[in-house]
Amino acid sequence: MSKHTASKRTAFLLATALALGAAALPAQAATGTPEELAKVQVQLQEAITAVDAARAALDGGQAKLAAARTNLDKADAARVAAEAQLSKTEAKAARGRVTRAEVDADRDAAERAALAVSAVRQEISEAEADVTASQQALMAAKTAVDTAAASAAAYLGEEAAPAN
Repeated sequence: MSKHTASKRTAFLLATALALGAAALPAQAATGTPEELAKVQVQLQEAITAVDAARAALDGGQAKLAAARTNLDKADAARVAAEAQLSKTEAKAARGRVTRAEVDADRDAAERAALAVSAVRQEISEAEADVTASQQALMAAKTAVDTAAASAAAYLGEEAAPAN
């Protein structure tokens, strides 16, 4: 697991833990003390911070994914060009117009271009996984905000408004 993916997983687990922790607060809020209100407020602020962090991670992941897709287009175009050059060089070699070393050089370039495409596809796969993890973390963080807001509203004796 990459370091970046591990941090996304940690953010998701943190947001989930916040949601679960906040879920226990409404029962306490009905008979709450000022200390418990402070706990509810801290929980709400932590949940809001987790939402902001998850949104930032999602935005960053989507930007990384877009850049990787652009890189794939460029790498694929380079691969097509390298393969076309190799084909021309091989045709010339068949007529004795170029050396074996020139063919080998073009073949190496085509192989490097194909490897570059594979590397970018792997980068896209990782970026997609990061975006998915960020989306999950954002949903968990939003749940934590909703739950903490409900706790605060219960403490204050109000009906909670849905969070957006």
